[in-house]
Amino acid sequence: MKAGVSVSLEKNSELAGRNAAASAVKASGDPRLLIVFTTDEYKPEEVLRGIRSVTEGVKIVGFCCAGIITKTGLEKQGVGVCAMSGDFSVATAMQKDLSSNPYSTGAKAADDLLSSGIKRGTVIVLPDGFQANLSEMLRGLYSRLGAGFSYIGGGAGDNLHFLKTWQFTESEIASDALAVALIEGVDFGVGVGHGWRPVGDPVVITRAKGKIVYEIDGMPAYQAYSRLLHCGSKDEFRTLSMQHPLGFPDISGNYLIRDPFKVNDDDSITFVTEIPSQSVGSIMDCRIEEIIATAVQAAQTAAENIARPEVFLVFDCISRVLLLGERFDEEIKAIKEVITSDIPFLGALSFGEIGNSGSVPLLYNKTTVVTIGR
Repeated sequence: MKAGVSVSLEKNSELAGRNAAASAVKASGDPRLLIVFTTDEYKPEEVLRGIRSVTEGVKIVGFCCAGIITKTGLEKQGVGVCAMSGDFSVATAMQKDLSSNPYSTGAKAADDLLSSGIKRGTVIVLPDGFQANLSEMLRGLYSRLGAGFSYIGGGAGDNLHFLKTWQFTESEIASDALAVALIEGVDFGVGVGHGWRPVGDPVVITRAKGKIVYEIDGMPAYQAYSRLLHCGSKDEFRTLSMQHPLGFPDISGNYLIRDPFKVNDDDSITFVTEIPSQSVGSIMDCRIEEIIATAVQAAQTAAENIARPEVFLVFDCISRVLLLGERFDEEIKAIKEVITSDIPFLGALSFGEIGNSGSVPLLYNKTTVVTIGR
């Protein structure tokens, strides 16, 4: 496999797609798959038209995101294309109406991929990040594919405008949808890390529905949470909770971060991701140096057993940018130094990240997912 990566900052949507695709394909050679990230300023149908004008008939999987990550840092507006050529098999699929039945959406997408005849490999999973219960979607996907596959990806977002996101393949564009690609014949290493650690005594989510937590330890959620953070107002809570999300241990003993999004009038808290009632978690704490170091560890894990890597992809949570600020470029610089600088490198700011814990795909918040392929 050989990869080429290009990012166009051209403001015209069709021209940006055409330029990014042409430059990426020039580096990769005749591609079998294009992975495409666009920011929300672009019209996706025009971006796709520009890409198709130079890569007719090539498989495509992509989404809109909050920013494009490059070797030199973060671009808040752009179209990024990773072109992959070589002797491998690839299938793509799109399933719509993700919010109406996420489990069924995941299962149907998996069935579409399996109908290609590919029986193992790596699944790129790009859902609408705003829709309900992406964890349930992953369970549906896994129910059909199982442990013989690796899973990487992230949720589409629109730079926190929360209006509409887009997912696309070579054949169609949709919102409230799941775009997936299955690749067999390319070895991918995956690393996942966030850098938060638990502090204090565990807490019990005593009442929750979907993404809204109503009670923690039998108290209104905001009152209990703010007491633990020693904050005196909802404005202060917004800042402190960004630094102190909740964490829940996963099946491997690592912590899944669940990020508070807003406090509601009834003192409930809406989170970015669903939290089950009666789950037991902890308030999390962090240091910037640990966040950066853990991202580097994720890259090192992804690089293990991948000799002569050909491509380096990153899905990084937009909330990490909000927290790290100007130091986000420091994280990217540290990550890319894990392997040689001439390896094609591309990333996206996502709204929820997807990666393996063992063989099981999980949905993360405030996390970096790194994959390195050959």
